[in-house]
Amino acid sequence: MRNIIGILVVVLLASTAINAQGRKENNRKGVNFTPEQTATLQTKRMTLRLDLDKNQQEAVYDLQKNKMLVRKAMRTAMLERKANGNTPTSDELFQLKSSRLDRMQLHSDAMKEILTKEQFEKWENHQKVKMRDGKKRMTKAKRNNKERGNKQDGKPRKSQINRI
Repeated sequence: MRNIIGILVVVLLASTAINAQGRKENNRKGVNFTPEQTATLQTKRMTLRLDLDKNQQEAVYDLQKNKMLVRKAMRTAMLERKANGNTPTSDELFQLKSSRLDRMQLHSDAMKEILTKEQFEKWENHQKVKMRDGKKRMTKAKRNNKERGNKQDGKPRKSQINRI
């Protein structure tokens, strides 16, 4: 009887460990929404957050759809460059960043026209919070990579240093 219970405990622990690892790896994989689907989801989130009316929903959907189409085109171009092994020059990086900031400004101006003053202030505050949280996550990930000695850093892990 004790052997059976022991075996069940081992199997249960092994299965939970396997499930936890599988979830971590597949956290974002397989989520390849079309630009229309992404625009629809974002419009619905904004409708809930900002209480948009029908005309605002349609205008925001069109704006988000165009934004997602441009984003998808930029992503495919970046992936092509990466696959070919081409790294952008400093002038190309400047142009990419400059055009990104221009697009952000145009998007903000369009949102200002679509939303009421109160809605726009709420949206703008939410954008600032998202930007701040994203920066926090990036610095935390960078710090974790350095501590772990991630392969992309080119530094050996602490456990590997002792072996040398």
